[in-house]
Amino acid sequence: MVNSKSNSIRYSQIILLLLCAISIFALSCKSKETRALNAVKERLKNQNLRDIQPVIFHPSKDTPGKAYIGVDVTHNFATGEGKFQHEYLGFILKQEGQEWTVEKSSGYTKDPAQAEVYIAGGK
Repeated sequence: MVNSKSNSIRYSQIILLLLCAISIFALSCKSKETRALNAVKERLKNQNLRDIQPVIFHPSKDTPGKAYIGVDVTHNFATGEGKFQHEYLGFILKQEGQEWTVEKSSGYTKDPAQAEVYIAGGK
């Protein structure tokens, strides 16, 4: 009887540890995306934009210290239908310490494989 209680407690501890690790990993990824988005906002700050929303953030698996971010930009002017104009933009980022900086503009994609192509300098 003591063994089954002991095993049950160990499994609970293992599950708790795994949940904590997953939470930390998720927060770390979100933090990187937030920093990447801040780099894009800094790059576009003089364009008088209404909103910038991330669509994809892809840290490169092949090129350490580089990432791709695709954003949906909402302009302050409207279309003929009276809706604010949207534009989809892509950027290649490089990591400097904990922060990201925009290295250059790129094509836009939602596909991680195409993002890797853009990071590598392809079109």
